[in-house]
Amino acid sequence: MSDKPTTKDLILDAAETVVAREGARHMTIEAVAAEAGISKGGVLYHYPNKMALLEAMVTRMVTGVRDDIHRAEAEAKARGLPVLPHVIETLFYRDAPKEQVGNAVLAASAEQPHLLEVAGTVLAREFQRLTDESPDPVLAQIALLTLDGLKLTALLGLNHVFDNQIDAIMDRVIAMTREMYQ
Repeated sequence: MSDKPTTKDLILDAAETVVAREGARHMTIEAVAAEAGISKGGVLYHYPNKMALLEAMVTRMVTGVRDDIHRAEAEAKARGLPVLPHVIETLFYRDAPKEQVGNAVLAASAEQPHLLEVAGTVLAREFQRLTDESPDPVLAQIALLTLDGLKLTALLGLNHVFDNQIDAIMDRVIAMTREMYQ
């Protein structure tokens, strides 16, 4: 089997590049086509409009987060580590380019709130499962909400929490979640 990306993957990669570089508001079918090196018609064949492309980007982003959660869970279990702290650490230190695209796409959802419905449903299910499986469900929720809050603070460009504080907060949250398994 070939590892060659599909045309849809190439288009989504191009769209993510455009969004990361210029922001979601400046993403056009033409810009994506130029970035992907294909015709505008080629993009429209797979994604009939900008909204369909944004929806596919959100779906891809959410799938990536869900896959990261599952991968972190499997790694933790294979190494005999507590699951929740490893998942939180994995999500906190996600690849920065993925985060930039995710943030830009989520920012676009401010104009199109329904884009968040898919993300909300999938992530709520994953977070609820992680919470239910933890020894202290309330602490698990606090930890996951802290992670969400820090990510949202960064997304909104709120600068009331400094980088050195963020690391200290996450270190403490991870330590607290590890302690609940002891």
